[in-house]
Amino acid sequence: MTVDRYFHKRFGSAPFRELGKTSDVDILIAGCGTGQHPIESAQEITGARVLAIDLSLASLAYAQRKTRAAGLTNIDYAQADILGLGSIGRTFDIVEASGVLHHLADPMEGWRVLLSLLRPGGIMNLGLYSELGRADIKAARTYIAERDYGRSVQDIRRCREELLNVDGGARFNKIPGFSDFFSTSACRDLLFHVQEHLFTLPTIKSFVRENNLQFLGFQLGTQIFEAFRNRFSADGAATDLDLWQLFEAENPTTFSGMYQFWIQKR
Repeated sequence: MTVDRYFHKRFGSAPFRELGKTSDVDILIAGCGTGQHPIESAQEITGARVLAIDLSLASLAYAQRKTRAAGLTNIDYAQADILGLGSIGRTFDIVEASGVLHHLADPMEGWRVLLSLLRPGGIMNLGLYSELGRADIKAARTYIAERDYGRSVQDIRRCREELLNVDGGARFNKIPGFSDFFSTSACRDLLFHVQEHLFTLPTIKSFVRENNLQFLGFQLGTQIFEAFRNRFSADGAATDLDLWQLFEAENPTTFSGMYQFWIQKR
């Protein structure tokens, strides 16, 4: 579908400025992993031209192989550091960075670099860990650090068994609710990542305001949106970060995965 139809379907009644493009829609995927994200974007949006970057050559090689198997020719892959992207001399209509900025030493610096690549009126998708939504993860990581567990497969397996049995399984009973807990590679990212920052909605709101951005909305399940609308029914509530802060305080697991949201450069 066209890029404007794509966003109308995603945002519903949220106010956003149409890009007005049916071809040559330049998209940057920062932190593309093994290719699922750029492949979906390349298939969903008419006229998409995707640049997908990652630090991992192994991930990029797998992504390239899957892209060729899908018969797609509108994705370019490159090994790059987000903090070095300001020198590439390109700008984009859409920039997506889901689940990568919170692993940088300075996430806000990374966010500013990506904003510098976004064209006026361009749209950005971000995924950032919630401090409240990951409170149980934070407690488990503290527990793990105190016991000096390593990141080997053996240590991860021993640690998982211990977490399941602390205080008869009651202390960390929410951790198995994360599907990543059950795969050693995913659990390494969930509980053993060497660098992770957590965010709050006031922090996000402040950055959005200071950089003259328009908040367009969250990506969430239908049930959560319905619960939010039952709690706050006023026009424009869905894009009011103060109301979302109240809702998250009342429902701490709302963003247990991440804050997944869209913004637009004015």
